[in-house]
Amino acid sequence: MERHDNDRQHEPGSPEGMSHAQTESRSDLARWVSGTHAFPADRDSLLDRAEAESAPEPVLSALRSLPDRTFANVEDVARELGIAGEHG
Repeated sequence: MERHDNDRQHEPGSPEGMSHAQTESRSDLARWVSGTHAFPADRDSLLDRAEAESAPEPVLSALRSLPDRTFANVEDVARELGIAGEHG
């Protein structure tokens, strides 16, 4: 999972303003950190959750790169990682 700041080409099947790679990265992130009562959460809580779920190293690495603050939802995390859409 990488930051995709320069990867803004829209592809069919991707939300407006997001490339296919960004969409895949955001979906992968959500798979490991969302769920009932997952948010709001700080970086360490998100990382703990992902580790407990045996998330792959690219997801864990991305979560480690987050600033130490509280995130409202997956979109907030995605925005911080540079994998949110134009409206995100």
